[in-house]
Amino acid sequence: MPEKRKILLAERAVRLAGFGLQKKLPALSAALSIQNHAWTDQSSGTDAETLYWNADEILELFSEKAEKLQRKYLHLVLHGLYLHRLRGAGYPERIWWLACDLATEYRIDRMHIKGFDWPIPDRRGRPYRDIRAAGAAFYENSVADCLMGMDKDALEELKRIFRMDNHEFWRGKGDPASPDLNGRKLVPAEELRRMTEAVHRWRTVFEQTELRQEEHRRQAGGSFGTQEEKVVLEKERGYDYRRFLKQFAVSQEELSLDMDSFDYIPYDYSRRMYENLVLLEPLEYREMHKLQEFVIAIDTSGSCSGEVVRQFLNETWEIFQEKDNFFRDMRIHLIQCDCLIQEHVCVTCREEWKDYLEHMTVKGHGDTDFTPVFRLVERMLHEGEIRHLKGLLYFTDGDGIYPDHKPDYETAFVFLNEKLRKGRAPDWALTLTLDRELETKT
Repeated sequence: MPEKRKILLAERAVRLAGFGLQKKLPALSAALSIQNHAWTDQSSGTDAETLYWNADEILELFSEKAEKLQRKYLHLVLHGLYLHRLRGAGYPERIWWLACDLATEYRIDRMHIKGFDWPIPDRRGRPYRDIRAAGAAFYENSVADCLMGMDKDALEELKRIFRMDNHEFWRGKGDPASPDLNGRKLVPAEELRRMTEAVHRWRTVFEQTELRQEEHRRQAGGSFGTQEEKVVLEKERGYDYRRFLKQFAVSQEELSLDMDSFDYIPYDYSRRMYENLVLLEPLEYREMHKLQEFVIAIDTSGSCSGEVVRQFLNETWEIFQEKDNFFRDMRIHLIQCDCLIQEHVCVTCREEWKDYLEHMTVKGHGDTDFTPVFRLVERMLHEGEIRHLKGLLYFTDGDGIYPDHKPDYETAFVFLNEKLRKGRAPDWALTLTLDRELETKT
């Protein structure tokens, strides 16, 4: 293929990949357009200022599956967004590069993007579990600390799995003949200026994205150069469970009394001037977006202990008891099931939920079959016992028999953490990991 035609086709493929990502991740639109584009004979990569593309590599990915090119594009953008090139002081280069790749792929996997690998393939899921088991959190420094203790063969295997791009572009252009007092390369003034501008651009974009507002917390740190530029914003409490639940909310008018704007003048006048007449402003109604009717199924097989179930319900209770999360006529169906329905309770108010938690007994401890819960819900929908169902949460370790077909309502399988996750949910279901450690009583 003539070189010019190859470049034109590759440009079109990259442009289509960018459009696809913007559609899937509109919050990252600014981040996707912040860098320049250039072509290279090396493997594709980025230096936080420019995306360097290899035309042959792009066309091969795009012809195989468009989502593969989208994932590579997103991987490169996240390298820039988290300023990976400008951080990592104190770590060997190969360790820092691998930690950045691993943390980036983990973030992408947790985004649950349609068309990307889901459920997470075991080749990536297993290292995630191993790193968590070692006590590391999934931000770059913690992962790098964990990698420092691994042998060469283990590092090479992780590199084979998670390396997505060429990091040679991360190396600065300092003059090796002019080291500073500590023997490090001096960064030329022009490059230092450009890197400072890049930091400013990326931080501005980061502050405007939902990553900053909903998923992460700022880590303390200084500026790049001799110190580490810590703009990594890690999740405070894992996935935002509140946001996850609210996607099942429904719209409905609800009576709303605003006492701060209540007009006492006509009320006081009518009380003084008329015996049996009170002048009041008409009642106000607001269009509310809340949870109304919901099903929570609990896997009570032998692998899910009472303490694990209690932690999940306590987590959910913290959300439900917040103001304005539910309509006054809420109905929450709580179903315990192993391979049979062991208990079905309908909770209609906060007091009933609290009472259920205080007196809850986990029933079952047999094998796991998820299908009885879905049959029960279908029956209640058919008989009108449930009318406004938007979603079902199934708390489990994932090891069981799943339904063959997707129901008409959204379904999410919820896991306490990756270590307790044993099975894979079907493609039609959502999955959520709460990132909670099992609390043990001392």
